[in-house]
Amino acid sequence: MRNPARVSRLHALAVGLALLCALPAAVATAQASGRAQPATPVQCPAFKSTGFPISGTLRLKVVGYLDSGHLKPGKEIWFEAIQGESYPGCTLNTGSAVYARVVSVSSTKKPDSAELALSFDRADCNGHSKTPVTMALLGVLVPAENAHTVPDNMPREMAGGQQDSSAAPATTDYGGKLNPGGEDGTIKPGIVVGAKNLTLDPQGGPECSARLASTKRKIELGPSTVFFLALRKTGQQ
Repeated sequence: MRNPARVSRLHALAVGLALLCALPAAVATAQASGRAQPATPVQCPAFKSTGFPISGTLRLKVVGYLDSGHLKPGKEIWFEAIQGESYPGCTLNTGSAVYARVVSVSSTKKPDSAELALSFDRADCNGHSKTPVTMALLGVLVPAENAHTVPDNMPREMAGGQQDSSAAPATTDYGGKLNPGGEDGTIKPGIVVGAKNLTLDPQGGPECSARLASTKRKIELGPSTVFFLALRKTGQQ
């Protein structure tokens, strides 16, 4: 007479082996058909309010000329701190470099469109180069002289081989443009001033990166463009 408990265990083992043997085939079938298992959605940290104090932001300027048509995922680009800021574990001097990693970039025709996702994750803190940081891009200010394509894709500061005084961005008087209808001295996350074809989703890109989108075939920003960032954390905190 068979032992029911032993039969049950043998049956469970047989089922388990059958599933284990079938798994590679199932994975291969899914990969071949382009259907991957759904990933767990990434929960990006929420902004506490619709008006972030401008005094608490780190202001950066574009160095040279940013052209999404010349960027690829994984490329590191750097921006320059307009004025020094001190954070726990990181002191940035005026002119310090802050680095962004290109997470994704794309361009389409008919209709024209372009997207660029950036993750700001390194900074040259005083005495420590490329210190890990986590920063969120809150807003972009494009001065009038940078609102159009720079001729021949050349930075204004290098046009004609001479320094252009227009490359120095205004950094103090924003005239309420950064949070229209909101509290004075604050910036609305996702605000873009001076470029009607450009939009910003502070955490709309992969890995909660900042996603810039344009109704043109590429995103072009000159050296007077100002980026406003909020610090999330420094080091390995």
